[in-house]
Amino acid sequence: MNFKSFLRNFYLTTFFYDFVFAYAVYNVLFNLKGLSIFQISLLLMWWSSTTILLEVPSGALADYWSRRNLLVISPLIKSLCFASWFFADGNFYLYALGFLFWTIGSTMRSGTEEAFLYDSLVKFKRQKDYEKILGRKKVYLTLAIGVSSLLGGLIASYNLDLVLLASILPILLSSFFAILLVDPPKQESTKETKYLEYIKIAFQEVKSNKLLRYFFIYLISISVFGNLEEFDQLYYKLAEIPLFLFGFISFAGSGLAALAGWLAYKFKSIKSIIYLSPLLASIMLLLIGLKPSFVMVALLVISAVVVIPADVLLEAKMQREIKSNSRATVISIKTLVLEVFAVLCTFGVGLVSKYLEFQNAYIILGVFLFLFSIWVFAKRKIIYN
Repeated sequence: MNFKSFLRNFYLTTFFYDFVFAYAVYNVLFNLKGLSIFQISLLLMWWSSTTILLEVPSGALADYWSRRNLLVISPLIKSLCFASWFFADGNFYLYALGFLFWTIGSTMRSGTEEAFLYDSLVKFKRQKDYEKILGRKKVYLTLAIGVSSLLGGLIASYNLDLVLLASILPILLSSFFAILLVDPPKQESTKETKYLEYIKIAFQEVKSNKLLRYFFIYLISISVFGNLEEFDQLYYKLAEIPLFLFGFISFAGSGLAALAGWLAYKFKSIKSIIYLSPLLASIMLLLIGLKPSFVMVALLVISAVVVIPADVLLEAKMQREIKSNSRATVISIKTLVLEVFAVLCTFGVGLVSKYLEFQNAYIILGVFLFLFSIWVFAKRKIIYN
């Protein structure tokens, strides 16, 4: 396979894995089917908790077994999520089962995708382009989410159940394009390494590398936007946005996110971006929490976009700190910690919605991000170097 064919198939399997019409409305769908915000937060906690249990073992499997095979299998399992939700009709436990299928599929892919990309670039002697290609990959991913959400909002305004069924076929296409990929050789021999030793090696690498730990803290902290994104549809509802517009808002956000990912590598020389972008986003979150409205919905979209260039650049820096034979497992450990943080964040939002007003969660997380920005400023020289 030549480099051009590799990129095409890699981008396409990435694109279709997240070309899911239900993304635009699934949380508000739960709410419209009778679940409370607190129950929805419990579902999201279950989603994160199952990810915690499966993330590192799946990353170790990716280092031990064929990464390409995992990219083929993962969409097939994820598609079962939306089939389960189609039959749920307000049943909390069937929604939970769907999230379990989603988790199994996505943990197979987490870490695997990035490690597969990096080692493939080494094979083609193009590893210097990692930031650029990672940014392009994020562009296609966000475009997939945006376009599918745009259409998903329209489909959902016509029929909520139909949007679940329509989500299955594109995910299966992700599996098809993954079949066309070829496993690259791992850059360091791991033939004598036993399965469980991958996990031990990865933990030791994180423990012994101070800079790697700082990267973890950074990427985990700005993941607050990914956690809040799960509640965006409920914020739209609170702001009295019509259901058919949900997809348009998601499309606009994905378009801006795609542009930010596309241009991320151009910010490589602007070192101050690592603390200025979360600082700006924190101020936006404080404003968003004051009074839900259409204007605040627009600000919510922008707040998640401003941290993307820093996210891409820090992810690339982290890749260079990781040894190839443990790359997928180390990334999976990062994702595991992200999910622990997601459980805490999601539960916190659920408690706020139960005992205070839902929008106050944005103020609380804005304060957290403001304090985090100060910490990054204090540690900026270590992170720069």
